[in-house]
Amino acid sequence: MIKTQDLIGKPIVTMNHGEIIGKVKDVLIDPTMFRVSALVLPPSKMFSKESLVVPRTVIHVFGRDVILVKSNEAMVRDNTLHSVASLLAVVRQMKGRPIATEKGVKVGILNDILIDDDGKIVGYDLSKVFIEGPVAQSKRVPFRVTRSIGRDLIIVDSKQLEAI
Repeated sequence: MIKTQDLIGKPIVTMNHGEIIGKVKDVLIDPTMFRVSALVLPPSKMFSKESLVVPRTVIHVFGRDVILVKSNEAMVRDNTLHSVASLLAVVRQMKGRPIATEKGVKVGILNDILIDDDGKIVGYDLSKVFIEGPVAQSKRVPFRVTRSIGRDLIIVDSKQLEAI
């Protein structure tokens, strides 16, 4: 399990040339597929003044020290990635977002998203917790209780949350 913040600043290296093409600035999540869709790189003097993205499909491995991609052709301008407008940037848009149940009870405030080695969301790391029980002790909410990930709120199922 990896926190998305552990990816921030990590170099992205091409497998074919061993070249660093940039360092991760943000992680883009697909709120309908519940997975990492791309990594955002800061603007580069060599390519353009726009942010660049590396689609998840070209990432070979999320390594401990580096992220390996097949080649530097993997980088595309952020406005060319399919459905980029529907993706959510973890650092820029999601951190600090409230999590609540479908009954309107605040659970906590999102600190980070937890992903597995394949980039699938497995849970939420909380900076603040407003309920008692196992979630308060671990400061984590498992992904399986998610009902929806919206632009302003993550909604979780209250019955599944109580069963943790």
